[in-house]
Amino acid sequence: MSRHWFNERVGSEGEYLDVLRRLESAEEADVVEQALTAARERLGMDAAYVGTLDSRKQTILAVVGQTGAPELSSGGVIPLEETYCMRMLNGQIANVVPDTRAEPAVKDLRAASLLGAYVGVPVTLANGEIHGTLCCVSADARPDLGDDELRFMRVLAGIIAARVDRSKTNLARMTERFRAARSAD
Repeated sequence: MSRHWFNERVGSEGEYLDVLRRLESAEEADVVEQALTAARERLGMDAAYVGTLDSRKQTILAVVGQTGAPELSSGGVIPLEETYCMRMLNGQIANVVPDTRAEPAVKDLRAASLLGAYVGVPVTLANGEIHGTLCCVSADARPDLGDDELRFMRVLAGIIAARVDRSKTNLARMTERFRAARSAD
């Protein structure tokens, strides 16, 4: 394959890598959507979502169901200090909060008026890095939530983490092949 053909078809290396990322994320998106659907149905919650966190914000990557909170939509961004997830990761709240309105650590959050129950678990990659969180929420308090639901969510988070790990490995392998092929031209 000549470099000329490659540049005509795909363009720059950055564009090629973007194409690879989109291909990989299409598969990952299917896994995430299936996990979110399973979580929502098994726990009987209004919505399930997965998000990533950085030092300032949580970005919602995907949602299944409705929450009533506009920020909890795909692509939504929430200041970190306003998230249940950060408080869960910091140990301020448990993974399962059956009644958020009765939980002192979150009742001051804007979302507390819209969300009555929360279940969240970290999505932890093989290298120990926390990729984000997998969560379910309900408008009503859910005193029936407990250890079984938490175990199920942890299994789903493990599946998502394995897919993210595989995606990163595949992307790194394809990138290396691309760079080797370009240097051979």
